[in-house]
Amino acid sequence: MNQKRNVQEYEKAIQYIYELMKEGILTIGSRLPTERAIAEKLGIGRNSTREALSIMHGMGLIESRQGSGNYISENVGQSIRRTILMMMALKTVTRQEICQFRRAMEKSVCSTLLANGLTSKQSDSLKVMIEKMRHTSGDELVESDKAFHEELIADTGNNLWITLMEAVVDVYREWIDYVIKHADETNKKVLLKTHENIYKSLLKKDETTLNIAIDDHYNIIEKLLG
Repeated sequence: MNQKRNVQEYEKAIQYIYELMKEGILTIGSRLPTERAIAEKLGIGRNSTREALSIMHGMGLIESRQGSGNYISENVGQSIRRTILMMMALKTVTRQEICQFRRAMEKSVCSTLLANGLTSKQSDSLKVMIEKMRHTSGDELVESDKAFHEELIADTGNNLWITLMEAVVDVYREWIDYVIKHADETNKKVLLKTHENIYKSLLKKDETTLNIAIDDHYNIIEKLLG
């Protein structure tokens, strides 16, 4: 009976914080009410409030700052990343499935960019990144590739996609960074060409050639991953 009461109390605290988020009272980076304030507001025990905060901290939704209190996390995507890594450790998701998801999401991202159209600023930014890829190698090439794909995601302006993709890319980058860094000159030229084709297809608003370019990009990556 006592266990049932505790479950109801910490869930009540979680729901209360969630409602504050929905109402816009708590936003990214906002400081949460203190444990005492939440407990008194809801008429529940401090231990139940502490348990609710601990759960939300473990999910990556809030972060603790020593001597200051608890805040809404500025990097919610990290909780998604940890979940993906845990799923991989438990073998409920494979590297191949993550690669397939990443490929499909990039096609969705680029489809949105086709519908919205690239601004001149976005187009220039992507062009500069591709030019940089032509003259870099090793870690610099890795960073240029990362910046190119992050720019595509950011240009959608869709915060849900941005959050999801950041989490997936964080996991995915651990593999792709190694592949790009150690690719031979032939494979580097192929990868550069796929980036150029993605960019040109976006400018031409040609979804067919765009999807072919994306497939070519991920085919070579998965081939090098083995």
